[in-house]
Amino acid sequence: MGLLDKWNDPDRQARAQLEAAEKESERKFSADPARPKRYKLYDRIAAKVSVNTMNVIIVIVVALLVALLVVGIVTGNPQ
Repeated sequence: MGLLDKWNDPDRQARAQLEAAEKESERKFSADPARPKRYKLYDRIAAKVSVNTMNVIIVIVVALLVALLVVGIVTGNPQ
């Protein structure tokens, strides 16, 4: 009767659902062609550029945007 008791075990079913979700996630985000385009583009960049370099680029772009905003506000013509 031990085998018959375990077929409807909620813990076993939860583990099975978690394993199925994990396999689905791995399939979804693996290197298959069905991945979103942004992931494919980032994979090409990530192979050549380090994370620190990307952080520096992001900081520079944000600083330039803030500088342009300030210049636009200071030189704007009030009407």
